[in-house]
Amino acid sequence: MIPPLGVTALEHIGSIWYMPIIQNPVALITSDNSMKSFIQFLAFICLLAMQLLLVNPIFGRDIHPAVSRLVERLRMDGLDEGYLRDLFSRPELKLMPRAIAKSLARKQASLNYAQFLEKYSVDRTIAYLKTHRKSLKKMERHFGISAPVVVAILSVETSCGRYMGKFETVNILVTQALSLEPEIYPRIYAHIHTNEKSNLTPQRVRKRLEEKSVRAYAELKALLTYFKNQGMDPLLVKGSIEGAIGLPQFLPSNIKRYGFDGNGDGKIDLFQHEDAITSVASFLQAHKWREADTYGQKRKIIRSYNRSNYYVDTVLALAALLANHWP
Repeated sequence: MIPPLGVTALEHIGSIWYMPIIQNPVALITSDNSMKSFIQFLAFICLLAMQLLLVNPIFGRDIHPAVSRLVERLRMDGLDEGYLRDLFSRPELKLMPRAIAKSLARKQASLNYAQFLEKYSVDRTIAYLKTHRKSLKKMERHFGISAPVVVAILSVETSCGRYMGKFETVNILVTQALSLEPEIYPRIYAHIHTNEKSNLTPQRVRKRLEEKSVRAYAELKALLTYFKNQGMDPLLVKGSIEGAIGLPQFLPSNIKRYGFDGNGDGKIDLFQHEDAITSVASFLQAHKWREADTYGQKRKIIRSYNRSNYYVDTVLALAALLANHWP
């Protein structure tokens, strides 16, 4: 029999086989067709088990216990159980110990910030100023923040949206949040290159992971809450190795604090230019940015965006270059 339109095969099997047995259990023993009914009942149970294991593997025996505990913690913190069940059942979800090990070994001094002051990069950033002139002027009127500094941040963060990261943000944050679990910590440490282990001793790694795990759980909760409210799929989002996303590379918790709906569509989408521009301006305004501030005061505020001195110096140097082409 073909199931009715809009009814899954499993639901249909349950409606024609399972329900009569539940309603009249004696029939399983006394009916002339008891063997047939029993076989049909077993078929239903098998199909049900297959659905739970394949479609919703979070209920299967192969679910990682640490992940299961994380899901329960998120549920206890107020996230919808059905939402979590569906999300953590998906095959895209995976642990990323190699990426976490890489983030531990990364040094700010080794990052090439000088590239953002090269002529080709400055020219592209000037072009961005011109392309988004209307949005930037609107932002200046609303926030009182100059366009050059906002665009300088976007340029250094993601080349104004050209490169926003390659790591699945949910997977990064889940792995960080679970990084101290006894089943996961050894996998992370095993991926640290031998040459790095003289500096990254087990004690130092554990201390770093303690900080990361606390922060990552809060960021994961913020990310899932935000995307659920926006009706967007969090597993489609890619960002930095630390879990920052969008053109301005906000950590998820900063979206609620500083995110701004620049285009008035009722959503804060950091992958959209107007929202990204106004969200950076909102951050600077919240940190008391003033155009008349001294260089030292401005430097302190930019450092609250990124604590790297190399980053701060690059943003301010680029903003000074851009000021020559604005307005």
